Order: sequence, then C-alpha cells, then structure tokens
Amino acid sequence: MQRYCFLTNRILFSLKEINFVVTNGKENSIMKINIHDLRESNEFLNILLDNVNSAIFLIDPSIRITSINDAFTNVFQNENSHILGELCGNALGCSYSVEEKKDCGETSYCHKCEFRESLLSAFIQNIPVDRQLLTREYYIQGVKTIKYLQYSTRLIHFNGQEMALVIVDDITNLEEQRLALAKQNEMLTDLNEQKNLFLGIAAHDLRNPIASIKGLTELMLEIHDSLKPDETIEFLQMMSSASVHSLRLINDLLTISKIEAGKLDLKKEKVNYADFLKGVLKINQFFARNKQMTLNLHIGENIPQIDIDKDKIGQVLDNLISNAIKYSYQGTNIDVVVEFKNNQVVTHIIDQGQGIPQDELPLIFHEFQKTSVKSTGGESSTGLGLAIVKKIVERHGGKISVKSEVGKGSDFFFSIPTELQFENLIHS
Repeated sequence: MQRYCFLTNRILFSLKEINFVVTNGKENSIMKINIHDLRESNEFLNILLDNVNSAIFLIDPSIRITSINDAFTNVFQNENSHILGELCGNALGCSYSVEEKKDCGETSYCHKCEFRESLLSAFIQNIPVDRQLLTREYYIQGVKTIKYLQYSTRLIHFNGQEMALVIVDDITNLEEQRLALAKQNEMLTDLNEQKNLFLGIAAHDLRNPIASIKGLTELMLEIHDSLKPDETIEFLQMMSSASVHSLRLINDLLTISKIEAGKLDLKKEKVNYADFLKGVLKINQFFARNKQMTLNLHIGENIPQIDIDKDKIGQVLDNLISNAIKYSYQGTNIDVVVEFKNNQVVTHIIDQGQGIPQDELPLIFHEFQKTSVKSTGGESSTGLGLAIVKKIVERHGGKISVKSEVGKGSDFFFSIPTELQFENLIHS
C-alpha cells in the first residue's frame, strides 16, 4: 500500500532546513540529526494515519486516487489494485459508474454529483469543504449499498504538485438509526393523532345514545304515573336500542385497540368451513326475515378444512352479512358464495342493495369511515366494523376486498389461505 510519503518527506525536509545552515558554501552543523529517530517518526506517522477511523485519500487534478490509508478499505471494501491510480468514482464503486459501465466524469450523474463538484472546486478555486453530508449508492463487494458519508476536502501544495486531501467518515449506522428513530417518532405522532381522533369520534358517537338514555329515563321518572303499559314498553325499547349501540361501540373500540396493540390472540382450530358457515347463517336468517330478505348459501366443490379462530371469523361473517342486510331493500336476496381456488377459500357476501360510490370504496376499511349510503331500516353504525373485519382477516393471512356499483349492490369477499400456504407465508 502506498503510504503518505509526501507528509513524512515534508517533515524530513523541514527538519533538515532547521538543523543545517548554509554559510559561505559550507554546511555548519548546529545540532546533530538522529536519522534513526526520523525514520521512526516516519513509521509512526504512517501507523497513525492507518489507524484513523476516517478514510483518508489523496487525489490528483485528474481526480485519480494516489494514496490511501487502511481505513479506506474498511469503508469502501475495494481491493488496493482497483484503487490506486483509478478515477475517484471508479475506485469508490459509484453505482453510476458500475451500472453504466462508464468512467467517473462520464456518467449521466456526474454533472450534478456534489462530491465530484467539491473535488474539482478544491483544485480550480481552492475552496475547502468541511464535513459535508453525502448520501450515495456504492457497490460494496458486488452488492449495491446505500452509504451515508461525511467528507472534508483541502488543497495541498508540495514540491510543485497540487493534491486534494479527502477525509471521509462513514456515518451509515448512525444515519440509519436516526432515520429509524425519525420513522418511529412519525409513527408515534400518527398513532397519537389517531388516538385523539378515536377519542373524539367515540365520545361524539357515545354522547347521543347516552344522552337519549338519560333523557328517556328522566322523562319516565317524571311521568311514570301517567304512562300506559304500551308506552312504558316503547320507552324501554328505545333505551335498550341506545344501550345496545353504546355497548357495540365500546366493544368495537376494545377489539380494535387489542388488534393495534398486537394483543388479539387467535385460537385457531381446524374446522369444516361449509358446516361452520351453515351455523353462522342460521343466526343471521332471523335478521334477514325481519326485513323480508332471503339469505342464500352456495358452497362450491372440494372446500377443504381450514385453520381459523371460529369466534373471530364468525365476527367477520356476522359483520359483512349484517351490513348487507342493513343497506339492502326489503324483498331482495343476499347470497353467500364459497369457492376454493389458488389454495384459498374465498367467501363472497353479495347483496342487491344500494351499492357504494366508487370514490368512497378506498376508505371503507379504515377506522370511523362511513359512506354516504344510509341504512334502509334506520340501523346505526359504529364506523369500526369493516376496519375490524379487515384486521381479523389479515391476521389469518388472508385479504378482503369489495366490488360495488351504485344501484346494483355490493360484493364483499375475503380469502383465507389453506394451512400449507399459510405456513409457507409465515416462514417466508
């Protein structure tokens, strides 16, 4: 490896100037020179430079590297034979030089490369650079790697030659940690804003039913002596409906908070999905009949057993079916269609309801997002049901989506991978 001989030679030359004075053509010794000590100083300086953590190198006016220290190879991990005498970008493994197979100074990026501009300015205008940040992609041992660097440049004159001294510090680890911390802070800020949004919307949605219960209770206390039995029952039914809505919202909030915190444990078991669906539909048939709707089940061939949390997938199905009932008209059909394709069990809930405007579809699986579509029977919504459904399906390794057209109805469908595919998904 070529050492920093120019520096050590400069030291020797300066010491000779100090220690010898030319008088009348004769050299008079003023003090003795210990050549052994000077050689040791030279070696010490080389050792010092090679043990600096910063990559230190010299370039000539053609931007070719002439000298390096050991730390250079630690930072850029290139062989010495591919460094000395090479153009700077080529020696460092600049991604543009490698990918375009062009020399440094000829790539499509060179005209806007701030690092190259700094090196040229050091020679042309003698402008030093102090601790400038540089983010670039380099090929390190054949692998494209992003590097976060901090560099300084200085112009040096010695023995009639101009050289630029470049000192580079690799701050990649620190910068990656800073970026990761910044991303975490951004996520925490988003979560905090989301929490405040949740609290605001939840408080708003809870206020109305609780206010209704309070008002109805106070009214009953005032006029209970004059209330007829059927009027009392009507009051109690309104209070019950308001209580159910409040309890549903609180349960949904607790469920989604568990999911977000990663505390929603799945108790999976292998089930016959066709039989499981029949049981779920029995419960929902009652609600469909109340709105004079027909709930149909269509099961395809060769539906395999799958590992699911029965309670959670039951919650998914109940939510999707109840939504189909809620937003459809009396006398219409709701079809639950199950098929097995591409190692996935896919369940469709297809209604003949109002449909959802296309511009509202991307938001319907987000928390507290309600569409402009109104329920046909005055049913209420918490705005959390579909968000919970999406998270439960994804926790099972599946996906959920929707196809809808205003005036023609909607098709909500979700997939659950078979056991083999889901295991492969986990291991990958």
